[in-house]
Amino acid sequence: MNRNITTKINWFLDNIVPPALRDSKFFTRIMFRIALGRNYKPYMKFKDEVPHLSEDEISRYYEVLADTFMARDTDINAPCLERIRKDVKGTKVLDVATGRGYLAKLLHEDDPGRSITGADVVPPKAAKGIEFVKASITSLPFADGEFDTVICAHTLEHIVDVEKAMQELRRVCGGRLIIVLPKQREYKYTFDLHVHFFPYKYNVEQLVGTKAKVEKLGGDWYSVEDLRTD
Repeated sequence: MNRNITTKINWFLDNIVPPALRDSKFFTRIMFRIALGRNYKPYMKFKDEVPHLSEDEISRYYEVLADTFMARDTDINAPCLERIRKDVKGTKVLDVATGRGYLAKLLHEDDPGRSITGADVVPPKAAKGIEFVKASITSLPFADGEFDTVICAHTLEHIVDVEKAMQELRRVCGGRLIIVLPKQREYKYTFDLHVHFFPYKYNVEQLVGTKAKVEKLGGDWYSVEDLRTD
């Protein structure tokens, strides 16, 4: 199920299903058991446990539940994906939390002359023309201003220390910073493992700053900012 469909499902859950039901442990337990089987319990406990978990413990949460996630090449919806490919500038590009490396591979295909780096806590297998690096978003192993374009899509909503993550993204970015976030309301029980939620534009601007251009694109939030123009 691709992101273009799941954004519509999220819209229905956020706007049609009453909040009293969405936050009801009884109702969501039934819904989760139907959808997830015996793996539903960690999802029910996640929001209570996450404030007390280290970054490594949260990563293990994701590893344990990996087979319950929707299998798709990327979480980026089609309009955001197309905009990223148009907005990338310069010859050195970093895709943070690259996942399966789908976006990194597309950007290499668009321009094989670019230097593409994909960073992730569990990097994918090597691909021609792309360097995949094992790295945490809160401690990126790159020099200040090393990349002309830094991209971070559908990641910051999962990071507890989101301010530290933003500092690192800005530190390694020598030009354009592109961020994609899901437009989603906060509920205690959700099918994802998000710890931050961005239902409104001002929520996004509080994170990325008012100098970034933020717009709703394909049901998600798209932010682009030129940190350095010289």
